[in-house]
Amino acid sequence: MISIFQIDAFAERPFGGNPAAVVLDAQRLSEPQMQSIAFEMRVAGTAFLLPATRGGYAHWRLRLFTPTREVPYSGHTTMAAVHALGECGRLRNDHVVFETLGGPVKASVVSDNARRLIWLEPKVPELHPFTGQLAHVREALGLAAAAGWAHAVTTPDHDLLVPVAGLEVLRALRPNLSALGEVAAHAGVRGVCVVSRETVDRGSATHCRFFAPHFGIPEDIVTGSVHSAIGIWLFDAGLLHPSGTLADFTAEQGDGLGRPGRLRVELQLQEGRVTRVRVGGSAVTVLAGSIAVPDP
Repeated sequence: MISIFQIDAFAERPFGGNPAAVVLDAQRLSEPQMQSIAFEMRVAGTAFLLPATRGGYAHWRLRLFTPTREVPYSGHTTMAAVHALGECGRLRNDHVVFETLGGPVKASVVSDNARRLIWLEPKVPELHPFTGQLAHVREALGLAAAAGWAHAVTTPDHDLLVPVAGLEVLRALRPNLSALGEVAAHAGVRGVCVVSRETVDRGSATHCRFFAPHFGIPEDIVTGSVHSAIGIWLFDAGLLHPSGTLADFTAEQGDGLGRPGRLRVELQLQEGRVTRVRVGGSAVTVLAGSIAVPDP
């Protein structure tokens, strides 16, 4: 048996935001065992923490799995790992650097109005125009047309950002998941993120839905990793209004799935370009226990 936690990320109370599983001491697990545990947990992400490479930059090595495969980065799963370390008293100075397949990820914990806010700082993403058949993606989504407030782009995590006109359009999407998975895989896309600038809360800037059926995620509840890219996307489209060297906004996801999540996104600017991006939110532990480890 091995200790495991289930944590709701980007949530201030249980049963909100996006659930993720965390195994803190995973150095004895093989990769097939990790994948089996992730499949058994049936949440969008499961984190496995291992000792960092000796002499390296990181405090921990972090491996991240969906139910079907390992991925380079997952925002909500990384947030859950930070929260678990803090809950177990293993987070030094409220700061940690993870070694991941996608490169180094910095994280910190700060107090904000009597709550703990976890900030993730991935590498600033570079976006590229989508060169695939957007019409095929729209057809699989059941989307008549993309909105014109931004161009469809892809992220370093191979996610596709698609703009739509508003919440009504977003809520009405009934994607053909089988077709969407095939189209996305053919285009080299991991997930399709459909984004509206119309929001549920007055103070928010975006509301999105994220689909990655061929990665075992029919619809993700809250996708932390994609929101750093959404921040760059909005900035490049001239849709953020910086105050000095800072542009920030609140993003929404998960409301239609009954698990509303809220994310804070901050962009640091220098001479008109983004030099740093952070994605923040709260997390709460909903389950702590043990799981049987399958034979290697």
